[in-house]
Formats: sequence, C-alpha cells, structure tokens
Amino acid sequence: MRNKKEQAQGGENMDEALTYLLGRFEKIRCLHKTPRGEVWLGADAAGRPVIYKRLRRTGLPLAKLQALAHPLWPEVYAFVEAAGETHVLEEYVQGEPMTRRLETGRYLTEREARTMLLALADGLAALHGAGILHRDIKPGNLIEQPGGTVRLIDFDAARMMHGGAPDTTYLGTRGYAPPEQYGYGATDARSDIYALGVTVRELLGPAYHGSLARVLDRATEVDPKRRYPSVAALVRDVRYGRRLRMAKGFAIALTVFVFAAAYLFYLAQTHPGKIEELETTPVEELVRHPEELAPDTRREDVRETERKKEGMPPGGTTVTEIGGGAPSDGAKPQAAGSAAPDDANSAAGNSSGASGAPPREEIRAHYYFNDDCWNAWTDAFDYPVNNASNTVYIPAGVWSTWAGDDTARTFPDDAYWHVRVHVTNTTQETFAAPVLHMEYDGGTQTVVQNYEAPPLAPGGSIDFDLPLAGLAIADPGREGYTGHDMTLELRGIDHEIYGARSTISFVPREMPANFGNW
Repeated sequence: MRNKKEQAQGGENMDEALTYLLGRFEKIRCLHKTPRGEVWLGADAAGRPVIYKRLRRTGLPLAKLQALAHPLWPEVYAFVEAAGETHVLEEYVQGEPMTRRLETGRYLTEREARTMLLALADGLAALHGAGILHRDIKPGNLIEQPGGTVRLIDFDAARMMHGGAPDTTYLGTRGYAPPEQYGYGATDARSDIYALGVTVRELLGPAYHGSLARVLDRATEVDPKRRYPSVAALVRDVRYGRRLRMAKGFAIALTVFVFAAAYLFYLAQTHPGKIEELETTPVEELVRHPEELAPDTRREDVRETERKKEGMPPGGTTVTEIGGGAPSDGAKPQAAGSAAPDDANSAAGNSSGASGAPPREEIRAHYYFNDDCWNAWTDAFDYPVNNASNTVYIPAGVWSTWAGDDTARTFPDDAYWHVRVHVTNTTQETFAAPVLHMEYDGGTQTVVQNYEAPPLAPGGSIDFDLPLAGLAIADPGREGYTGHDMTLELRGIDHEIYGARSTISFVPREMPANFGNW
C-alpha cells in the first residue's frame, strides 16, 4: 500500500501526463459520443489529423498495442489512465468503413474476401500471440483505404485473455459477437474468429455460395469447440483447403477405379461370357470434338465454369481467348468469339431489354476488352451485381514477343491492348463527379490511379479508355503462373451504380488442349 504522500505524488504525475497529452492536439469536431465515452477528430501541431478518445473505463491493453505496432491497427501515440477514465491519442485512419459497401451493394468478390481474410488473420495472430482480444470485429470497424488496404480500428472493447472464467463486462456488437461474449462462457481467440467469419460472410453478400462458404461456416459455429482453434488453422484452410479436398477426391476416385479394374479382371478370368454380355458404346460416340460445338457454345461452357468457381449468379464470368500466334505485319491479335458492337450500347445489352420497354432509371457501367463486354449478363438483374469478372488468356506465342525478360514482360504500345468502361445515365438527375478507380497488380508493378470525368447529364454517356501499354506482368513463363488482375471501380456522389466494380484477370499461358469442354 502506498502512503498518502506517494498517492498524492502519483496523482500529480497523472495530472501532468494528462495535461501533456491534451496539449499535443486541438479538437476539431466530435465524431461519436455515448455514455461509455466520446471520440474526437483533432489535429496535432503539424496540422495532421489525429483521433482523441475519452473512455469511461480502464485496463485496456494499450501499452501492448503500442509495443506491437502492427500495420493492421492505428498507431497509439499516447494514453493516460486517470480518475477511472482512459484518454487515448492515436493515428487517424483515412478511408471508408466497410459498412459503405453494404449500403451501396458493392459486395466483396471472393478474391477480395480471401485477401482481406488473410490480411486480418495476420494481424489477429499478432494480437492473440500477445494475449489480446479485439472483441468488436464488424464492418464498421474495418476501414478500406485508397488502394484496397483494410485496417482494423476501435479497440475500446479489447482485453487481455484470462484463464477460462466467463466474461463479466459485456462489450461488443450483437449480431457479430459470439454467444460466449455475453456471459455464456470465456472469450478467447475463437471469439474473434467468430466475429471475423460473420463480418466476411456479410460483406460477400446474401447470394454468395462460393468456396469460402465452408470456411465461414466453421468459423461461425455457435459452439467454440467446433470453430477453428486459431487464426493459423483458418489461414491454412483458406490457402490449402481446396487443394486438399481435391486431392482427397482424386484419391477416392483412384481407389474406386483400382477396385473396379480388379473386379473386371476377375470377371474376365472366371466368367469370360459375362463381359461380352455388357452393352458397349463406341468411344467415338462419347467424345464431343471441338468442331462439333459452335464457338459461342464453347465460350458459354467456359463462362459457366468460371461463374461456379466465383460463386456468381448464372451468366457471370466472361473468358476471352487471344489468338494463338504472335501478331505479324502489323496485324492485331483477335479475341475468339468477340465482335465489335455497332454502337456503345449494342454489345452491352442495353438495359431496356429486347422488348423495347423504356430503360430503367439507373447509372450503369459496362466493361469491355477488345470490344467484348464481359458484364452484359448483369443487365438481366434489377439490382446491382458488382462481382462480374473477365479472364483473358494470352498464349505464349503472343506474350513471348513482348519486351522484357524472364522476370517481367510489358504490354506492347499497341492500341489493341486497352480496357474501356462505358457509363450511361438513364436517371432524371446529373451523375456528379464520376471517377473510375483503377488498381493493377502485375507482380513486379502495382499501379493505382483515378480517372476523373465531368458530370454526366441525364440521358448521357461517357467512356473511360484505359491503355495497357507499358504495364508489367511478372514472369509469365513460370510454371504454375496464374496471372495478374486489374480491378476497376466506378465512383460518384449520391448515386447507386449498377456494375460499380469489376475485375479483369490477364493470364499469360497456353490454353488447355480441351479448351472447348474445359
């Protein structure tokens, strides 16, 4: 026990620390205020934005957060506990909360969700390794920064893990927090895993039924014992689970084949007449040769396969095959099965429909590669479908002629290599400040750029033309190479956008021999 003199001295030191903290910034405006505390936007002496929190609780693991300094969460500049309150000065994280995606229907693609899961799991592994639980993971506490990086904020409900006693302070957000967080048991790493699973499932949208669904089902089990025991286990399943299931299926099929072959061999040796009695079909009648399929039918087979992979509604992904040889004598490579549209709307399918009915009032974006619109199928839906994607296969005969080496090649300075985004406004209002946000990941090169356009009047249309010349693709000849992506997002002010987001994947490799039925 400290004596009165020591207590008084400690109080004076605390007052000095609080005075110092409050003197490091100026308040600008209150962002949030509840009986549990208040959050302010401020500016430090250099004019940089900061966040100041006054919380009516103590015991937060802020010192450990400060020491860990992981890029997932805001940097803690200073904190002071005084008179049953905690005062925190921390980094201001610029960007939009993920709730904005839910409000506008811009659901995550499976690729985005997988990337976000792995990034959050990396940060949570560091937290849990230090014995810290966040306890309030939800879309509102995930900030998407320009460039796509997602960061986790608001550690006001965080606490250190303890030895199995049920929680006595019920913090968190219902609907995202697991049952044990409300007095039904002790929270641990599996509690954050539950909230992470609920959050990612919601951000994928209600129609999602892709390959991550099984992972999210396990992450959100009501019984903690049935969940992943750690984020490391979740990461292994996200990265390798599909491969392991395929390998297991192959092993089962091989076992069945071996037993069937052994049984047939047994019949042939012991009952030769039985084999002859079986009806047989000539192998020629079972094989569908590529020339027997119309080009459009072969393309639709590929599209349906890609849609199922991504968990899209029927009619989803477009796959484009570039011509098999390198261009020569100035000729441009052509996309198989594509045709140049008569006007800007013909290839897109024009949302008025074939019946001639008046067009719906909407802002709609159509995405083209080589005059081939890859998200026209979304016109059939009267709600925004923002997970359309296109895969462009570039055979070795094409990319091997590009400038570069075995490390990276670059798209040639050729007008053929471009992406176009056609935007139409059939509403009665002007579409203010349209911006096309582009992110390109080429392995050795990352490009993030905004293309701005003037306001789009009712009944008008605009085109964003994005040349690909000079963009790099890393090591396209490497075995197992899967290509790189360009993600496009149309943004504006106070308008819901149909087709707001889309992705094109460039895959420089030879097409499979059985492309027609792949």
